[in-house]
Amino acid sequence: MNLKTSITALSLCSALLLFFSCENTDNLSSSGSITALNCSSASFSASPTAGAAFTGTASVPYIGGNGAVYSAGSAIASSGVTGLTATLTAATLASGAGNAIFAITGTPSASGTAIFAITLGGQSCSLNLSVSAAGSTTSGTSWSVDTDIENIVKAAEAFKATLSSTQISDLQYTYTKEHAQKWSNLPQSLYKNRVGLASSTFSTAQWTAFLNLLKASTGSASNEGYEEYAGIIDADDYLFANGGGSGYGKGNYYIGFLGTPSSSNLWCLQIGGHHGTNIFTYKGGKMTGGTPVFRSTEPYPTWISTNTGKTIQPLVQETEAFANFLKSLSTSELTTAKRSAAQNDIIVGPQKDGTFPSTKAGVKAGNLTQTQKDLLLVAIKTYVDDLDDKAAAAVLAKYKSELNETYVSYYGGTTMAAKGDYILVDGPSVWIEWSMQGGIVIKNGVHPHSVWRDRTSDYGAN
Repeated sequence: MNLKTSITALSLCSALLLFFSCENTDNLSSSGSITALNCSSASFSASPTAGAAFTGTASVPYIGGNGAVYSAGSAIASSGVTGLTATLTAATLASGAGNAIFAITGTPSASGTAIFAITLGGQSCSLNLSVSAAGSTTSGTSWSVDTDIENIVKAAEAFKATLSSTQISDLQYTYTKEHAQKWSNLPQSLYKNRVGLASSTFSTAQWTAFLNLLKASTGSASNEGYEEYAGIIDADDYLFANGGGSGYGKGNYYIGFLGTPSSSNLWCLQIGGHHGTNIFTYKGGKMTGGTPVFRSTEPYPTWISTNTGKTIQPLVQETEAFANFLKSLSTSELTTAKRSAAQNDIIVGPQKDGTFPSTKAGVKAGNLTQTQKDLLLVAIKTYVDDLDDKAAAAVLAKYKSELNETYVSYYGGTTMAAKGDYILVDGPSVWIEWSMQGGIVIKNGVHPHSVWRDRTSDYGAN
């Protein structure tokens, strides 16, 4: 072999070596890095079914990003269930925590778990996507439960009868899901997109009629339902009186009728404001949706009302129920339930409709003792009891029937009362999150963010 041929062969070998050494990189510049990639907390836009063409995305959280730019990646073939590929979408790393988006396409070969070995910024993890069997679903069935519809409609009409024509114009909307989705946990000074009539316009008689409607449409249990929501409104008055400013206070709550209240037609009762949202959907005289529901209070856990001088404690039962369940778990069960990374706020919050992760994690209730299952059901009941008593009983029975397929994961301590504590209850239907945050107005305190959703019946499954 002459020198020229040797050089050519060496160059070719070098080129091939370069190609193969670069083929499986994450396309991030050499200066780009993250400190952790958290596949276990990934969320998926949709769930695939065996044998059916699928297109969706996975959002994978990371921390420690340094702001570097990265290009689209190469397709990563799935193992386990084959037939799918995941491809990193071009973007820029956040400076700190962020999410990497992977486009997932293909036709899964079978039901089970499709596994993608993904890499970003020098970190790797296994992304697991559940694939359901053909003709089946990974979630429960939607609601259509008995409710106290006659009294709810009667109270709605009585409230409407107290209003002026201008107030009725603000109250009454046509039914659309887009209207129903306009809610937030933020105070009115930060979120101004709520639908409905402002409570700041209420006369004394109108406040009485509003509270009567709230009482008819929610539960009667102590510190749940009506009492809980009244306590959340009281908390806003407390914040207003203790330096929170005009964005707080009972005048910053809204009520909307989406559709006309009826014992037969489709309509939605929406009551919302800072730290308290009810979205109740009715159709054919049944309740078809009682979620999303958002709950929080600041101060927390108790305070002396500036209105009545009484002690208010609307979310103490939720805290105690979660703590009692976690205390019942063995050391190994707690290890199984422990999340791999902190979850600093709720996953499926306002404006995050339908972003449920398709892969469940944590301890499975079907593997627990009956006593532990009962304690978990008590915790779920503190949310279901926010509905009127008739609907609450029916929904709790549904969740009980699905309890063995319900998973619980947590992070932080087991009291669910310290900053950073987080718990998720994730069933075929039920989805409950509790995340303890730092104080906003009460600087040295804490307050929870908590959401109850239903995988199949949010917004009445509309």
